[in-house]
Amino acid sequence: MQNDKTKDLLHFHFLVFLWGFTSILGAIINLTAIQIVWHRMLIAYVIVFFYLYFKGLKKFKIPKKFIFQIIIAGILISVHWAAFFYAIKISGVSLTLSILASGAFLTSIIEPIFFKRKTSIKELLFGSITLIGLLIIFRAEFDQYIGMLVAFLATLLSVIFTLINSKLVKNNLSPITITFYELFIGWLFISFYIYFDFESINTLFQFTLSDFLLLFILGSACTAYAHLVSVKVMRNLSPFSFMIIINLEPVYAIILSLLIFGKNELMGIDFYFGFFLILVAVFLDTRDKHKNGIKRMKLS
Repeated sequence: MQNDKTKDLLHFHFLVFLWGFTSILGAIINLTAIQIVWHRMLIAYVIVFFYLYFKGLKKFKIPKKFIFQIIIAGILISVHWAAFFYAIKISGVSLTLSILASGAFLTSIIEPIFFKRKTSIKELLFGSITLIGLLIIFRAEFDQYIGMLVAFLATLLSVIFTLINSKLVKNNLSPITITFYELFIGWLFISFYIYFDFESINTLFQFTLSDFLLLFILGSACTAYAHLVSVKVMRNLSPFSFMIIINLEPVYAIILSLLIFGKNELMGIDFYFGFFLILVAVFLDTRDKHKNGIKRMKLS
């Protein structure tokens, strides 16, 4: 049992590393943010479709009363990814991921409303620390304020659809089936947008072989594989371990960006101090949630 837990722990670290690697791929692939999301969702959807098909058609079934929520979540996921990649394109990986790390702060505000519970003093305290970290980052990199605002929008959308998914899972819906429908709905939504954007539709398939390979890695390994396997490896992880490892995603991504892009991703000391404050707040919040038995699930 302990051996299985260790394997799942290491495996989940690898999955979070893959999620962090999506930001690097988004910066490298020579397509617009919208085009990247379109290809990513299509590739991931096809892979998940075949996975579910060979697992049994019954896994496609979903109660009608949850359809509207899944449609909203699918649209939010596609817009979140579009905003995420756009922020990376205009402001870089480090800045975008530092803003996304503030998701715990936004969750502490939105989650009590969503699940109709009281907001604790500790959550407000951790949120205040996160807000200070964000303000330091905004001040240090104010010339990149557009990218930071887009990244903040991506974070807000991520929190909302994660809470929707958490509610769906609590109603005994399969996370894999939820992912299947949300990928398809998100892809349809992006397709509808691209249909009216002549520049995007005319250059949708104008990419190099290396871009295609990177898109395939993004859609298969970083999306379909990571989502499908994460459901399995979570079985031996405590909620505390799960959230701590999830919150390492921006750390992995920023370290990777420094190794790959070098000085282009190097920020000033104020930026890293602000980012450190956010991470401290996230760790304290996660520890508090663990002690009070409050569970969250990331399905993004």
